[in-house]
Amino acid sequence: MTTVRITSLTSLPLRMTTDYSSMSYFVVRIETDNGLVGWGESCDCFGISHPSILRAIVDEIYAPAVLGKEVGEAVSALDEMHWATRRTLGDQFSAAQSRSAIDIALRDLEGRARGLSISEMLGRVKDSVRVYAGNSHFLDSREAKDHLSLLSPLLARGVSIVKMRIGADWRNSLRVLRELRRELDRIDETIEITVDGSELFTVAESIEIAARLGDLRVGWFEEPVQSYRLGAIAQVVRSSPVPVAYGEHFFGAEYALDAMDLTGISVVQPDASICGGIAEAHLLARTARLKGARVVMHLHGGPISFAANLHVAASVSGVEVIEYPFHLSPVMNRVASEAGFGIDAIVDGRIAVPSGPGLGIEVDESVIEEAHRAWQV
Repeated sequence: MTTVRITSLTSLPLRMTTDYSSMSYFVVRIETDNGLVGWGESCDCFGISHPSILRAIVDEIYAPAVLGKEVGEAVSALDEMHWATRRTLGDQFSAAQSRSAIDIALRDLEGRARGLSISEMLGRVKDSVRVYAGNSHFLDSREAKDHLSLLSPLLARGVSIVKMRIGADWRNSLRVLRELRRELDRIDETIEITVDGSELFTVAESIEIAARLGDLRVGWFEEPVQSYRLGAIAQVVRSSPVPVAYGEHFFGAEYALDAMDLTGISVVQPDASICGGIAEAHLLARTARLKGARVVMHLHGGPISFAANLHVAASVSGVEVIEYPFHLSPVMNRVASEAGFGIDAIVDGRIAVPSGPGLGIEVDESVIEEAHRAWQV
């Protein structure tokens, strides 16, 4: 591999409009002395909610640790800074999310320097990954036929897993969900519905909701209570007739191990743009698989995050599914138009893993600059 040293790291809060809403994003751009550019992205579950906080952490803590170093040395330096600041900065939420963006960018640079994709460096085992439709519209926001209309373009592309969100008016949400189950059964009875609780509910509410989901053949009930309340999660798992899913807020494999051992969750959802980066997500996914969990990659960011998580999925046997938030497709296409991440790129319910060096995508820097200016306004 050609030796390259990091000459600049730029942290960029962004604002972009999607089909769903105006959203904040956070990306980092790292450049080397021979002109290579690597990109990384952070997420917290829905783009990024506090990009200025992440920018401060990156600029004050992590950037000084990696600037001037060779790419391989920078990866180790990032890890060392993580360990050095665990008691002061912590290693969850904003600390992990900001570190994720830098790690992804460094892995992108390493792959570009070596002429290999990230998944090839990790040990690629598949060239495409099955997607499931991630839907941010709450069930009680519209009737079943309207939800079906939103899902139809993905169903037409062979997508056979859809995720729906239960809002605070959960009884009405369940009514709509039951109607949607009937509508989908008319199309194909094998279509799997999963449900996201968005950490909105009490233990008692979660148990009651889960009991009703069993009759609807729900594939998993995601984050019904807060992810840090392992005792509460265990209570829900013991009572639930459907698998319970967590993982988008697991900040490391050791936390995932504790969660699986102490709660009994059986579906784990890593995200490289949340948990600390590519290596951490890869370890988390492999660990969860070894523990017998169903592993499905979480995604609710831009094309950089999507590419990173695709490479993790492509390099871990048994990880067959990644979330596809279809309302973010316009952002995918604007930021990385040639990446092949639009809805029309889904074939038989699967999307191709990029094969080019690093992340394997090219970011349109003019779009990034425009989005950065929009955030500054």
